[in-house]
Amino acid sequence: MLVDDEPFILEGLSVLIDWEKYDCMIVAKASNGEEAFEYLKQGNIDLVITDIKMPVMTGIELLQTAREEGLSSAYFVILSGYNDFQYAQTAIKYEALDYLLKPVSADSLIEVIEKVKNKKVAAHGGGLTDHEKKDKTESATALFKDELDGIILGIEHNDKDMINKNIDELFMKVGGDGTTLSPKALDVNKNYLVFRLLHLAVELDKSIDQEVVMMYISDNILMSGTEMGTILHLKQFASEYAGYLASLRGTVSKGVLHDIEKELDVNYAQNITLKDFAAKYYVNSSYLGQLFRKQYGMSFREYLNMVRINKAATMLIKTDEKIGCIAEEVGYHDTDYFINKFISIKGCTPSKYRKNGNGQTEE
Repeated sequence: MLVDDEPFILEGLSVLIDWEKYDCMIVAKASNGEEAFEYLKQGNIDLVITDIKMPVMTGIELLQTAREEGLSSAYFVILSGYNDFQYAQTAIKYEALDYLLKPVSADSLIEVIEKVKNKKVAAHGGGLTDHEKKDKTESATALFKDELDGIILGIEHNDKDMINKNIDELFMKVGGDGTTLSPKALDVNKNYLVFRLLHLAVELDKSIDQEVVMMYISDNILMSGTEMGTILHLKQFASEYAGYLASLRGTVSKGVLHDIEKELDVNYAQNITLKDFAAKYYVNSSYLGQLFRKQYGMSFREYLNMVRINKAATMLIKTDEKIGCIAEEVGYHDTDYFINKFISIKGCTPSKYRKNGNGQTEE
């Protein structure tokens, strides 16, 4: 049973591998822990793959309740986009088989299946019902994996010709008229595409904020509206995402701190926060804060204050502007606060710094 409140995750997991090839069958999908709990009461499940953060009942609560009530002996695999050791500890406490960070790779799923198969004493009986066979056949028919994988490869290599060629082939097969995907095919294919696109970003930088990237993808693919399914829209988005990945590679290789340092040197007076940079560079804000402390030995806010005060010090020496005006120009709207910050960093008041040329006492 797959459990996740994001439809594209459910669809992505269900088509990421050929489950039957590994002697498995997806018998249920649930959008929250409570739905999954109700199914566990009536269904014979060997493996539950569940997200942690869901409405109504979380994945951890589902695992805990199932164990405490002796409801199911199913093996649980917990998925999370948050690398939080406390989650892992709780999952281990309630005998979770594994704890995986999203987005999950095909290899990770196969490893989990092998673990379950090795642990199972008796094989799970029963085959597909006629209804399940019909659903599986329709889903398999609706998924154009070769074309989608070609699009993804094109995006990964920033190859516009490969992207457009595979998009054209996809629309000719699914849409028929080559202009718009049918609603059902759009659903199945877009969920697989989103699942794989998120993977591309995370593979480049594991510190990336997956929620921010998901918002970016959602704004382009998951929104409703006919225009979202057009061939031109998909080509435009694929090209933009390829550019984004290329930019991300550059950011990772050069170092995001270097880019932020350059930007702060110019925009130091603006009301800018660590979260703003985290969103701009698709990096988790907590992780970015840790990078700042490691690189500069201070927090982002302390670093910003240092830049502003250094700029103010230069202005004090080179201009005759009033101290209150300089405070405003470097980003402080409270002159007293500016003076206090100046003293803590330069060791003297702005007036004394200006008088002595550099703040040092004359002998």
